[in-house]
Amino acid sequence: MKKYGLLSVFLLCLAACSVPRQAEKAASRNAIVWTNQLVEPLLVFDNSVISYRLKPKYRRRAVPFSAAEKALPLKGDTHNYDLNSLDGRYYTVAEHKDRNGYDYKLIVYNAGGDNDTEILVTQLNSYKQGKPIDALLLELNFTFEIAYSSHYIVDNKSIRIDQYAINGLQCSEDGDIIGTKEVPDSTVWRLVYHIKDGQFMPASVQRIK
Repeated sequence: MKKYGLLSVFLLCLAACSVPRQAEKAASRNAIVWTNQLVEPLLVFDNSVISYRLKPKYRRRAVPFSAAEKALPLKGDTHNYDLNSLDGRYYTVAEHKDRNGYDYKLIVYNAGGDNDTEILVTQLNSYKQGKPIDALLLELNFTFEIAYSSHYIVDNKSIRIDQYAINGLQCSEDGDIIGTKEVPDSTVWRLVYHIKDGQFMPASVQRIK
């Protein structure tokens, strides 16, 4: 009888111990970490437009922006560009639904830049039951005298974006380009957003270099 009692206690302990592990596994399955590393393998540099583009096999899988997605105000520094997709389409790199039913998409597309150049745009969108809620610019990757790019990390609760601007050109007092700098000037700004109910809420902006 003691053996059965000990066995029952052991099974109860085993079940109790397994509950936290199951909760951890469920939380892990629901967790996301999205960075540039998800996007970079999908790209190829096109010298004709001085920009990265999606590789052809991914461009073929791009889908049209809906009217509601187009109308959604885009948060972040657009550098005064109209960031409209050149072909009206975007490619979804990753998708996630959180425990509260909000959907998130990491999307990529190309927009028009200066002098026939293009801009690679990486953007985070949120949805509720298919309806767009918010949109945040994660990266503008382009070069027009200054090279712009970003490193970003998106998880379930927050977004961190490090925006890089690298100027390697040497200019005269009149603004004419006369050469390149041995050591380019660079600045880095860190932006932090919190994610709450599908909204991307600005938390802090700080120059770190």
